[in-house]
Amino acid sequence: MPMIDENRRIQSVERAMALLEAIAAAGGEARLVDLSVQLALSKSTLHGLLNTLAALGYVSRHGPRYALGLRLREIAQPLADADAALRTAFAPALRGLARHSGETCYLAVPCGTREYLYIDAVEGNGSLRVASPRGRREGLTTSAIGKVFLANDPSLVRSLRRAGLLPAGMENELQSIEASGYALDLEEAEPGLNCLALPLRKQGRVVAALGVAGPAHRLRKPVLRRLATMCMRDLFDMIKL
Repeated sequence: MPMIDENRRIQSVERAMALLEAIAAAGGEARLVDLSVQLALSKSTLHGLLNTLAALGYVSRHGPRYALGLRLREIAQPLADADAALRTAFAPALRGLARHSGETCYLAVPCGTREYLYIDAVEGNGSLRVASPRGRREGLTTSAIGKVFLANDPSLVRSLRRAGLLPAGMENELQSIEASGYALDLEEAEPGLNCLALPLRKQGRVVAALGVAGPAHRLRKPVLRRLATMCMRDLFDMIKL
């Protein structure tokens, strides 16, 4: 699989995408002055980006505010359909893991070379609950779910290694994850929180990941290992389609 070169990124494209994300994060509409402050870009630079995006239909102007354009809906529809198909396909696995663990469980998909995206979640039954992260992105190298994606995508690992973004010692950890079939995060991403992640395969290819997170005092390392073994046995037909 071709490697993505982190060193050949085009600044104007990055800025345009950051601009669209900032408008979306603001609820779908934002003022030029607020976007300028948030993105640390001059108003003239932002105006040029917004003018180009508006001409293409990706942004629309409503008085002093700029809103996401309808053309985004058109190009995003195939992705929405794909996410819906994944949620449907792996809903039994997500519910099964929640049932086995009693904790909050997540469904996530890869998102670029540095992050992944949560697309579904089931709240746990424990006394301490983790807020549903639907639509939130997290780093690949700092979580169990991210490590599952890295362990099953050599080209992604090469991209991060070449860009100097792969933490020391991680490649050995990724080999262990590939061999065991699951990844653990023991308070690495967040103090007091432990996590387990399992790859979800469709026709042999990892297309998503299943994760469970909960308080470290409940989800100790031996508990997570037993949970992983049980899920790979009991949910085998649900995590490999």
